[in-house]
Amino acid sequence: MPIFLRNCSLKRSSCEIHPHLVDQVRYPRTMLITWMWLPLLGLLAGHGEAQRCKPEMRATNVARGRPAFQSSTYVSAFNSVASKAVDGNCSGRWVGQNSCTHTQREMGPWWYVDLGSRYAVSSVVVKSREDCCGERLRGAEIRVGNFVTNHGKSNPLCGTITNTRLGAISTISCNGKVGRYVTVTVPRMVSLALCEVEVYGTR
Repeated sequence: MPIFLRNCSLKRSSCEIHPHLVDQVRYPRTMLITWMWLPLLGLLAGHGEAQRCKPEMRATNVARGRPAFQSSTYVSAFNSVASKAVDGNCSGRWVGQNSCTHTQREMGPWWYVDLGSRYAVSSVVVKSREDCCGERLRGAEIRVGNFVTNHGKSNPLCGTITNTRLGAISTISCNGKVGRYVTVTVPRMVSLALCEVEVYGTR
């Protein structure tokens, strides 16, 4: 049934709805529609550009736009370079939206971001792929420290990823561990794909 809206505004709690006749049945001239869900709808309708993966996080994402590196890059049409995990795009679709990193299948693949200076890291948020292969992140280690020797694999461990659901958003607590580099690595033979990595901390 077509519905025509008039005088709608996000600042208002309702819209006036023009009456419409269908099969000679007249609908009420005015209906109240709740708009509380509109911000969520707007987020889902977009591609996640410049959106936090966890909007409720109050701290600053200090990884956004920082230099990132990975053990290899899977050759494909999707340009799956390391920087895709810190570009602010929380889409979990590697296929079609080109929004995720992706390494070759290899032993102990790694990815890390250089925060530029030392931070006391409270938590790291990792967004996994929505379109495939969530189990590949099982047991992924999140490490924070000041050394890139062995690509940060020897830095202190914050925790591991256990949620393998497609599109999962995992929050790993680092309890204020101090470091310049944040590493994600999987200690087995697998490929590593990350759709976004957010790092929250203070100097």
